[in-house]
Amino acid sequence: MPSNSLHFSLSDEADETARDLLHQQIRAFNDAVSDHHRAVRPVGPRPLDVFIRDERDQIVGGLVAATYWAWLDIEHLWIHDRFRGQGYGRQLMDMAESEAITRGCTSATLQTFSFQARGFYEKLGYRVVGRLDGYPPGQVFFWMRKELLAVDQGEEGPQAGQAAVPIAV
Repeated sequence: MPSNSLHFSLSDEADETARDLLHQQIRAFNDAVSDHHRAVRPVGPRPLDVFIRDERDQIVGGLVAATYWAWLDIEHLWIHDRFRGQGYGRQLMDMAESEAITRGCTSATLQTFSFQARGFYEKLGYRVVGRLDGYPPGQVFFWMRKELLAVDQGEEGPQAGQAAVPIAV
């Protein structure tokens, strides 16, 4: 039975303190019931970022991701309009996947909308594992995954931990 001293509040302004409290409570619950959550907390997800820079050192493309739980979690992939369709996106993905394999990852995940790059990701071996129709209205939101296979990169292939790879743009 609810207490008479409880009340609900609704707001259209973010209360960062209250939001952080909920985040911390969920995190504490996850740590209590999941060995995997507890194990990743001390170090957190390990960033994996790959950027393409021009001659002025301006970013013209990049991939932002993290690795944890033997997964590569790709958060963002972007290529400037004038460089799209030239293979740079594939290079970014190949570099990220290669480094993820070096880090012990066996799978990759990402999210995309129907108006973004689903076909591009499918060409790279990603498959849809979930979809949310009408999000946003008239569109579809996709969850995708790929099993990563360790392949011998040879002497010419990407090297783990490589700080920067020159790409002619």
